Order: sequence, then C-alpha cells, then structure tokens
Amino acid sequence: MAAKSKASSSDNDKLMGVLSYLSFLVLIPIFAGGKSKFVKFHANQGLILLGVEVILWVVSMLLIPLIFVGLGVLSTVVWLLQIAVLVYAIIGIVNVVNGEQKQLPIIGGITLIK
Repeated sequence: MAAKSKASSSDNDKLMGVLSYLSFLVLIPIFAGGKSKFVKFHANQGLILLGVEVILWVVSMLLIPLIFVGLGVLSTVVWLLQIAVLVYAIIGIVNVVNGEQKQLPIIGGITLIK
C-alpha cells in the first residue's frame, strides 16, 4: 500500500525535492538536504529512479548491436520503460510541489536512504 502524507515543507525543501527527480542531480539533496524527512523521502525515491535509469541505459547500450539482427522489439520495450521513468519523474515533481510524500508506483516501496 502506498504511503501518502502531507508534510509542511519550506521552499528549500521543495527545491531539494524537485532536484531529487532530475537524474544525477539527486546527489545534491542526498549530500546537502539536511535532516528534513521530506527531502530524504524524495531523495530516496529519486535515487531509486536514477538506479532504474542507469539500468535501462546499460541495457539499451547492450541492445544496440542486437537491433541489427532483428531484436528491435527489445529496444522498443526499453524505450517504453524510459518513457515510464520520465512519467515517474513528473509524478514525483508534482508530489513535491504539492508538499506530499507519495510513493511512486511499483518502485516506491524500496528504501535506500533512511
């Protein structure tokens, strides 16, 4: 079940939260986010999303030679998953702007930052 809570957050916390969903910029809130639970929550979600992005990038690099031998279906699946990552980032940013701590679908239950 997805956790959802409304947290009061400062403008700085919201900025750090938004950075959490912008690929490698997640490192900024991880190292400079302070002790804010709001920032830690979104940094965790963003770090998981970054992990998925990196995995998809590696897989897509491995698939490039396979496209030429007729395995283009796999590259299409990877491409669709990359679009899903973009959609998840937008969902996360909307949650930050609304001051909410809602887990991302499917991957949101994973905890890397406590």
